[in-house]
Amino acid sequence: MYVCLAGCRQGFLDGCRPVIGLDGCHVKGPYPGQILTAVGVDGNNGSFPIAYAVVEIESKQSWIWFLRLLIEDLKITSGLSYVFISDKQKGLIPAIETLLPTVEHRMCVRHLHNNFRSAHSGVALKHILWAAARATTMP
Repeated sequence: MYVCLAGCRQGFLDGCRPVIGLDGCHVKGPYPGQILTAVGVDGNNGSFPIAYAVVEIESKQSWIWFLRLLIEDLKITSGLSYVFISDKQKGLIPAIETLLPTVEHRMCVRHLHNNFRSAHSGVALKHILWAAARATTMP
């Protein structure tokens, strides 16, 4: 099931930055599955819901299905004007490379830190990682 409410779609197109965060989470209980989400970034750096889908499993095929519908709803013709942010979800990276080969795709620092801290614990390295992530460069 894919859901992209018209108000959310139009709100994203009219007032949000061209940044889309993608993530998935498990659904537990009597009806297990996965929820795939797409959120934007509004003018106050807040999260803005765009679309979500409920799928049986998280895979390259389910991400391709979700992204195709999202691309159609947002009328994305070229990935050159968008940035996608995600963690290293199963199948997500190849799905983005398949559908939007020119899009800028970045990894979420919070998820990178969770992977990083298993081998490099300590507050000092955490602060260095976040300082590097926030650093800017002149073009």
